[in-house]
Amino acid sequence: MRPLPFAFLYLACLAGMLGGLFGARRALGAGAFVAVEPPPEEDAREPAMALPPKPQGASPDRAAAGEGPARHVTPESCEARTGELRDLCFQVLARQGAARDPQESARWCARVQDPALREECVADVAEGAAPVDRSASEALCATVASRKWRGQCHFGIGLALAEVDSAYALGRCEHAETFRDFCRHDVVGEVALVDVDAAVAFCAREEGDPITRKTCWHGIGKYLARRDASEAAAACARATLEWRGNCVHGAGWGAAERDVDAALAGCASLPAHADNCTQGVAHQQKRVDPARAVALCEGIATARIRARCLAFVRR
Repeated sequence: MRPLPFAFLYLACLAGMLGGLFGARRALGAGAFVAVEPPPEEDAREPAMALPPKPQGASPDRAAAGEGPARHVTPESCEARTGELRDLCFQVLARQGAARDPQESARWCARVQDPALREECVADVAEGAAPVDRSASEALCATVASRKWRGQCHFGIGLALAEVDSAYALGRCEHAETFRDFCRHDVVGEVALVDVDAAVAFCAREEGDPITRKTCWHGIGKYLARRDASEAAAACARATLEWRGNCVHGAGWGAAERDVDAALAGCASLPAHADNCTQGVAHQQKRVDPARAVALCEGIATARIRARCLAFVRR
């Protein structure tokens, strides 16, 4: 699950005050891993390190992006507020009408006084409108001046259409600028949930620099493991040999979001990649149990992976 930035947590509070609640994302599960045995020569390779998922604030949760907006936000209620509450109210108002009338929603965004929130609002509207009118969404992104929010705008379109048109959604990541690699990680992960063959084929193209390729496979492992760790391990077995450890790292992370002990048991069933998998669990635990994250890293057998794991969880 993608973490909500502060602004959207604030939006959720505002929406609650006004009588509506944002929808919840899909329930995620985790099962047992199946063994993934690489060729013997992989043991001699330097253990791969996956790029962490995008930072907080890079993308709003899709639920906060329009799948059940507040029902009682009106122009009048927004005008009655002042300062940041007024801006956030207009952001909710714009989002709730994005699919129906993106142009009108963009006009509500124009009422937002804070420049950064105004561009974020346009990106929100583009994401909300994408399933209905992708051309209108692209046109809205083109109006965003800042590199950050213009990239996020295309990132959002990719997320919105990942389960509808995988080729188009992944193509949007090439326009995501600052968030290109984060976009590929999350969009390919979403694609894997509905078409694992398409996701694997995309990552297997070996496009971009090492970080780009690592991130691609990590997204597949992480998103599938949130639903079913065995499914994730089977997909990781199809990963390019050089980046298979990154896919398993993602699987460990994704499975740990649901059940840490089950994730660790799954890691133990992957002798060739147990350290990569445990590293992924430790990285996830850094957010919720830092002491356990350090203990997990200290238990990793491979010195290089152990050092990298500790450096990450201690910073």
